[in-house]
Amino acid sequence: MIGKHYVLTGGTSGLGQSLLELLLKKQVHVTVLTRNPQKIEGKYDTSLLTVLKCDLQSQEQILNLKNQFDDKSIDGIIYSSGLGYFKSIEQHTTEEMLETYNLNVVNFNTLLATLQPFFSMFPTIVGIGSQSAFLTQAYAAHYGASKAAFNQVLNALRIEKPNYHVLTVNTGPIATPFHAKADPSLAFAQKYKSIMLDPNELAHKIIKGMLSTKQEINEPKWMHLFLRIYQIAPRFVEKHFTFLFKNKM
Repeated sequence: MIGKHYVLTGGTSGLGQSLLELLLKKQVHVTVLTRNPQKIEGKYDTSLLTVLKCDLQSQEQILNLKNQFDDKSIDGIIYSSGLGYFKSIEQHTTEEMLETYNLNVVNFNTLLATLQPFFSMFPTIVGIGSQSAFLTQAYAAHYGASKAAFNQVLNALRIEKPNYHVLTVNTGPIATPFHAKADPSLAFAQKYKSIMLDPNELAHKIIKGMLSTKQEINEPKWMHLFLRIYQIAPRFVEKHFTFLFKNKM
């Protein structure tokens, strides 16, 4: 990976920050897109890091990125941005729904289309998804739906662009600041603290997956196994084990 150039989103905290630090250690050039550059500027003493101000909720700002890469080849995108709200369907405001789908799906597509002209011949696209894409979840319907759509886009991209290495990363809950916005009470984070994934460990697995051209990472494995069983008869499981699908309350 030495000398390669990746564009990273979500690099100011959580899993994205762990990925950034690993990439820099591997002598990778990283361009971080962030709404708040001050969170990262001056934090790393390296010429390998470029920080660009870009609010991923803004289509205009994403489209303007084409002026930032005129002389730079891009070896891939690591899309580590995402948000959701843990509340009932009727409690979601229109703004919250648009935020969720725009960041998790729509603007990923906009970013991909904007940066494609600058891709090297065999780029890597890493999408940080969620195990929520595979099951019905009360009080997190729009988050799960957006992640399911994100997965479909990545899977289709893998077929449409055979020269791309597309790595989909589906995770359970990770110990990151994501939960503070999803559920300000932090009730979910406290309840499931014991099973939360460590962002540093997960980052190592993602880098390993990039190097080995893996197509999919599902963590934790036990959760993904349960969801595979659930998919055999989802309506039956939802009817008789309803409590399992209300864990966001």
